[in-house]
Amino acid sequence: MKTLQTYTLNSLEINDNSRLLKEDSKATAALMNFSHSTRMALNADMPVPDAYQIMTAENSQINYVVNDHHELLGIVSRNWLSSDNLMKYTDKNHGPSFWSVFDLMLPISELPAVDDAQLQDVTVLDVLETFRSIQRDFMLVLDSNGQIRGLLSAEDMIARLEHAPTFRDKGGEVLEILRQLRESHGLEPLQVVNG
Repeated sequence: MKTLQTYTLNSLEINDNSRLLKEDSKATAALMNFSHSTRMALNADMPVPDAYQIMTAENSQINYVVNDHHELLGIVSRNWLSSDNLMKYTDKNHGPSFWSVFDLMLPISELPAVDDAQLQDVTVLDVLETFRSIQRDFMLVLDSNGQIRGLLSAEDMIARLEHAPTFRDKGGEVLEILRQLRESHGLEPLQVVNG
């Protein structure tokens, strides 16, 4: 018979998403770690107003979206569920109360993924340059078994940088590219405060 080694959550390294980053910080410091998060999962069928209230109450900026079988379908931002954002899509017959979280989520199939082993040897600046090159705001981080370990968010990283980023490629700046993408797709800015 084998005895399992136990531990408490206090002994685990849990990233504090409120601390500042430097361009040369290890990329793992920017990871929004889902493994040990108290982040709540929202059901895809939940009405948007209910989901917004829950996310506001728990001060959560990004949540998982799951189906009835607890399978991950995507992510949703509180900003995407806000009444200001929803007004862009509202008509006289179909207001926000008719929409579900599923209607506004970013599907997992549209999220690029990276292996967590790659994060060991790269910096925050490297990740920001990757965001710029793939023109995306989020990347899933998978472990060696293909399980989701966490999420990287461009806006969260930029908001936590001590200084404005200086990119090796002088052809474009990630903030400007993100702004242009949001304008062209009609998206609201996302600021992750409490990852």
